[in-house]
Amino acid sequence: MIRGTGDAERGPGQVRVLRVIARLNVGGPARHVALLNAGMDRDPRFRSWLVTGTENPSEGTLLQYAQDHGVEPLVIPEIVGQASFAPRDLVALAKLTALTRRIRPHVMHTHTAKAGFLGRLAARAAGVPVVLHTYHGHVLSGYYSRAKTRALQAMERGLARMSDQLIAVSDRVRDDLVQMGVAPVERFRVVPLGLDLAPLFDFLCTNA
Repeated sequence: MIRGTGDAERGPGQVRVLRVIARLNVGGPARHVALLNAGMDRDPRFRSWLVTGTENPSEGTLLQYAQDHGVEPLVIPEIVGQASFAPRDLVALAKLTALTRRIRPHVMHTHTAKAGFLGRLAARAAGVPVVLHTYHGHVLSGYYSRAKTRALQAMERGLARMSDQLIAVSDRVRDDLVQMGVAPVERFRVVPLGLDLAPLFDFLCTNA
């Protein structure tokens, strides 16, 4: 069962965006997706959903951060952010595909490796018109054995061909992926991460 399915009603003419991240652990990607969803939902042209899995036991969570920004994620517990494959991944893929078919998004936007794997497969199975993936970094070099690294690189090449647009958060990330043969440079757009500056302004005003 997907926890927090929320209201899936759609306004006429809205662009529906389904965003997927493996987990809302403490870090930049989780903040990024929360701010993206919150910002899009303030624009009447869009309706967005955020799907996430579960954090590992030793990790903190930014679920409250997302909720504080008005985002109530849809939780598929079987999505686990690990560079390995297990039976739960098949369950996660089935649930994500079913959810995608129910929401019928115009755009699937995935973040992080495991969500990129499951989300892009689900998107293509459900016939989503536009599929985007953002690379916040990668584990395609220096993390695993040579055989596993080659397998992950081959997988990313295949997933890149299933994507309409690849996004990197920096020139360095893009250049690494191009060098590893994930996709040619013209397939990438570099979009730096945005920041929520409101807390900084509040602090400066308070301490002025």
